[in-house]
Amino acid sequence: MSPSKALRRALSRTADVLWDLALVTHGVAQAHLDQDGVVAALGGDALLILLDGPDGVPGVARIERPVMTGLIEVQTILQVTQMPVEERPLTQTDAAMMAPMIDGALGRFERYLEEHPLQPQIAGFRFGAMVEDARTAGLLLDASGYRAFRVSVDLALGRRTGELALFLPDRPEPESAEDAGAPGQEGPHEQKMKLLPVRMDAVLHRLVLPLSAAERLQPGDLIPLPAEALDGVELLAGDGSGVAGGRLGQINGMRAVRLAWPEGVGPPDLPEEGSAAPGPLLSEAAVPDAMQPAAAPFPEPEMDIAEDLPDLPPMEFDSGDFDTGDIGTGEFGGDFGTDFSGEFASGEEAEEGGGAEFDFAAAPLELDEE
Repeated sequence: MSPSKALRRALSRTADVLWDLALVTHGVAQAHLDQDGVVAALGGDALLILLDGPDGVPGVARIERPVMTGLIEVQTILQVTQMPVEERPLTQTDAAMMAPMIDGALGRFERYLEEHPLQPQIAGFRFGAMVEDARTAGLLLDASGYRAFRVSVDLALGRRTGELALFLPDRPEPESAEDAGAPGQEGPHEQKMKLLPVRMDAVLHRLVLPLSAAERLQPGDLIPLPAEALDGVELLAGDGSGVAGGRLGQINGMRAVRLAWPEGVGPPDLPEEGSAAPGPLLSEAAVPDAMQPAAAPFPEPEMDIAEDLPDLPPMEFDSGDFDTGDIGTGEFGGDFGTDFSGEFASGEEAEEGGGAEFDFAAAPLELDEE
């Protein structure tokens, strides 16, 4: 449906639904005007109404006094008369009486233009407020261009005739799905954008050093890095934001990074902002005292102690030899009546060696408990 036909039908249908009023249109004139052209077209004896736009850019509706009078009559006395039009100052009440007609017509105008290229320019406008004169309306116009729709109408079989005009601002056309292209399709400027130089830094490891140690660094000094640094390479854009990360390696004799997390996604298990958990630092055993990082200690990883401890040496019980040294029997608080300096023996070996004799077949010692 063309815009002219859609506007004529919207006006007639709105008047019929609201008040059972016969509104006939005799043609629609369209034009494209700048701000000065709109101000010039708003002159004359007519009611000016500001239209609220969806983007904060207002439009203007102009209703000539005979048409305004006929719409007020049909709402007050339920009919349109042919009495002379009263010459009086226009009021906010007159503008409020036009609100049902404007909102209904603009809503239907938008629906009738569905799938029309002009529909986004029409959508979203509603009744706003009365404007005193064309000069005041000109101060509220912000757009560089306006689409003007002028409609000649008659009410109730010609009892009232006049013009109704709409001035709607030009709005930027939204990008259609066809213009945007399918995902993965090359854009209009993609080839030129690929030629732009882009700086990207690869960060292998971060460490904290005292200022005194940093000042002593000289070309050729070696800074030990932990083995875990190979898995923590970060690729940073020019502004310092991370775009990728991975593991350091080599391919064809050159350094390379195998990506571990893709562009637009942060590294996994990244500590939250404000967290005290630091990143991996240099091992304290590998860093000189002057280069020890002044950072908060981090929890040591759990380990299986049984796997790292060496086997214990054999104890003296296995050989059967006891070295009593210089320990005398008196130090034990009593006389054991036995010489512990010899070797333990049993049977005939004990008698020949003169050592202590033990009878393992003797009855167990019984103690009386009181």
